Amino acid sequence: MALATAHFTVADAPPALVSARRAVGLRLVGVTALLAVAAITVLAGLAVFHSMLAAGQYRLSELEAEIAAERERLIDLRYELQTLHGPAEIELMGVGALGLVSATDPIDVRIEPRHIAAVDPPQRSIHEGGDWLSIKTLLTDASTAHDRRS
Repeated sequence: MALATAHFTVADAPPALVSARRAVGLRLVGVTALLAVAAITVLAGLAVFHSMLAAGQYRLSELEAEIAAERERLIDLRYELQTLHGPAEIELMGVGALGLVSATDPIDVRIEPRHIAAVDPPQRSIHEGGDWLSIKTLLTDASTAHDRRS
């Protein structure tokens, strides 16, 4: 017994079946192409979004480094300001730039009772150190009155 083999080709198929398969195939290719284009578009959008995020992160890290550098500079400037306002620097500035000289003898400032009576005594409390401005005014008035008599 011999087996008969049959070969079925497109030419032997009925035309309605061929056109239906061809239409399904074309639809499948069209849908696949559309999905591929959509996937590539989404991936390109994600790549652009990621690059924008990376650029923003880079700028943020640059700003953080700049802030850290400025904080260190601020610490240095505060230290320099404290040094310039220190007693040693003020003495150097007075002797050098202003031409002041050290006193040979200590000078006692004598405050007369009438000067003390002319200024209200400073109000002192337990919690406050007193009114320094009124004491400073009292000493200034007393020293200028002493200089006028000389």
